[in-house]
Amino acid sequence: MTTIAWAAVALLWTATGCSFLLENDIVQCKSDADCDAKFHDHPFCDLEQNVCVPSGLGPKDCILGTPKSQTDYFNACSTSKCEAFSNCDRLGMCGPNVVLPPPQPPQVQTIPPLVNPVADPTVACSAGISPNQVIYMFGTSDFAPMLKAAQKQLSLRSPPFRAVFQNATSCAGVNSIFVGTNMKDPPMPGKGGWAFYFDDAGNQFNCLIEAPYNSASAGHAVDIGVSNLYAQTCNQNYQPGSAVAEYTGPVVPFVLSVLATSKQVSISTEAAHMIFGLGGKAPPGSGFMDAAPWNDFTQYSVRSGTAGSTVLTSRLIDVPADKFWGVDRLTTDNLRDSLLTATSQDKAIGILSIDYNDKNRDNLRALYLQSRGQLCGYQPDSLPTTYDKINVRDGHYPLWGYVHFFTPLIAGSPSPAASALVLQFGVQRLDQQLVDDIIAASLVPQCAMGVQRSSEIGDFMPKPGFRCGCYFDVKTKQKTTCQVCTSAEQCPSDHPSCNYGYCETN
Repeated sequence: MTTIAWAAVALLWTATGCSFLLENDIVQCKSDADCDAKFHDHPFCDLEQNVCVPSGLGPKDCILGTPKSQTDYFNACSTSKCEAFSNCDRLGMCGPNVVLPPPQPPQVQTIPPLVNPVADPTVACSAGISPNQVIYMFGTSDFAPMLKAAQKQLSLRSPPFRAVFQNATSCAGVNSIFVGTNMKDPPMPGKGGWAFYFDDAGNQFNCLIEAPYNSASAGHAVDIGVSNLYAQTCNQNYQPGSAVAEYTGPVVPFVLSVLATSKQVSISTEAAHMIFGLGGKAPPGSGFMDAAPWNDFTQYSVRSGTAGSTVLTSRLIDVPADKFWGVDRLTTDNLRDSLLTATSQDKAIGILSIDYNDKNRDNLRALYLQSRGQLCGYQPDSLPTTYDKINVRDGHYPLWGYVHFFTPLIAGSPSPAASALVLQFGVQRLDQQLVDDIIAASLVPQCAMGVQRSSEIGDFMPKPGFRCGCYFDVKTKQKTTCQVCTSAEQCPSDHPSCNYGYCETN
């Protein structure tokens, strides 16, 4: 090996933070195991030169190989960018067995007016279409981007269907089906919360469930309740079965979002516990420090205790969902707008579904989130400039849930209106256009996931079944190492399935 080549290797090693020691031996390694025995951070052996070369994997002391525990998933070696949050330096929480202070009752905040109020609608949601072709949907206010994507497929049906949706919370969507509550026009015009739909061109229109507006109306029965939570999370007695069907849609990540101008880069679940459980203030005599700069709870933008974003975050940071500090912003749209108009660039923080944050990356930024026992914090994507959701897909990023659709069963089947939407998600191999629309909405189709869960913020398990990770990479990164194919016969034995034009493992 030439002096220049040795220098290049040494420089590369130094740049990765590893300490490289040039040996007198001509043969430094014959396998990756030889390098592991001599150096940290899993270098590999360049078999042409017999020299140990940095792998690019991190963080320091990361775990190589098949994960065997939740911590293994969190700390698996990765090429994704990560940013550590020092609980010791920032919170005074030093050591691995710190007991978090118990949450304190929050100071209740008056809900302020909507940042961007909208005009009250005058047109019925069923205007211009047969009432039998309207799908009435109710639930999580994070659903609008997915609704916009799903409407494209509904418009292509014969006859076409129109999905009408009204924002509420995840548990309100679940309750609407299991209890049978109707969706009604808001009783206080001017406060928002109207039902809406998207036309074929993707334009949103607010509408009246029953026109003309009548505050005393009984409303309309819900065809599909939409939630980012399992039914049992809202009520342990709710069990899908002969009366109610559950269809599971794509994965929706959530982020702790700040202004793009904020100096803050990362956050830990311990810090989030201090913020949303204690208003950012350390209890007197605890020895801990305030979660600066997030120590002004009036700058926290949150949703109610039955919203999916709040419930999922509560499970992660060990704060009861109905005890969150902050200002309830009523809807995800208003939460986003509240963050965008925040006057304190460092104190403002909110919990947003990834689709809302992704569409506002010029002005909002997802913090790197470090879970308990994790070496380093991650964003959902490998880099701030990508949309590959790789850290959600492989188990490095913990804050996500599934979109759940709940619908009543009539003689064992959903209604024709409900079937038009939910049956699109009742198969492993989704229509390719629907996959494209899910990806465009910044969500992750289940076939692109390498991990799965069976409960809210539960431990990761390998995701079996139909795969589309290669296609997802092409759509989000414009590249993949997978082989192109038109049939399974063209695929190698270790990637035997031809899915959406690429050879996959299943």
